[in-house]
Amino acid sequence: MMKNFEKQVVGLRIKGSVLTMGLMFGAVGSTLVGCGQIPDPNDLSRISQDERAVAAYRIWQAAIGTLEFKVTKNEILDRDRNELIRKTADDLLKTVDIKQTPPADAWMLADMLRATNRWEDAEKEFEIAVKNAASVDRKVNDTLRLAQAQAKNGKVVEAIATAKKVYDVPDDQSAPILPATLYEIVPAAEGKGHDKELAELLEFAIRCHERTVVDIKTDEGRIFMAARRYHINKATTKAAVLRGVAHL
Repeated sequence: MMKNFEKQVVGLRIKGSVLTMGLMFGAVGSTLVGCGQIPDPNDLSRISQDERAVAAYRIWQAAIGTLEFKVTKNEILDRDRNELIRKTADDLLKTVDIKQTPPADAWMLADMLRATNRWEDAEKEFEIAVKNAASVDRKVNDTLRLAQAQAKNGKVVEAIATAKKVYDVPDDQSAPILPATLYEIVPAAEGKGHDKELAELLEFAIRCHERTVVDIKTDEGRIFMAARRYHINKATTKAAVLRGVAHL
């Protein structure tokens, strides 16, 4: 059960079934294009480059939703799902000209680049995304993912400093901080000479998690509350390990 909580907070998710249905329809429609009957709705060549990142991201999210459904039905394994998510992102990115993507859409490209482990490119796009974030929620998430990319690229001190920039957000905006720090930033940064600083970062993130306020009338709020103590306990243990005073 607890593993599911981890997937819910750091995994890629999709809301709504319309896009998933569109992707599934596209798989059928593409077989009919040759007959001139139905155009492939996933053919991005019909979309201008300044709109293509959005279209590619929506198709990718639809694919993720479909793959998650297949995992729950035991039709594919987790490892197959992860590889298909990566491959789908990689294929879609080949159709997008990053230089022609509007800055406001950079976070979508960055997220897909992150999924394909293109960390140098992801870092550049997340930097653009943070500067052009349209909301506090967007800025918090993109800043934390920028920190992960920096850590992946060996810039651990910079990653820690980047993450701390959003640790003072209001209580109703701090929910992503501990999961991102524990499951994304720390694994990317540990063992690179700054483990004690990472332990401190985790301890800051725990305090953020403890003060987070959520709406318990929503599914997301109930999931957060059910998993809160689990994530805090896991982060506390990890911080002790990073300080060299405990073992996992």
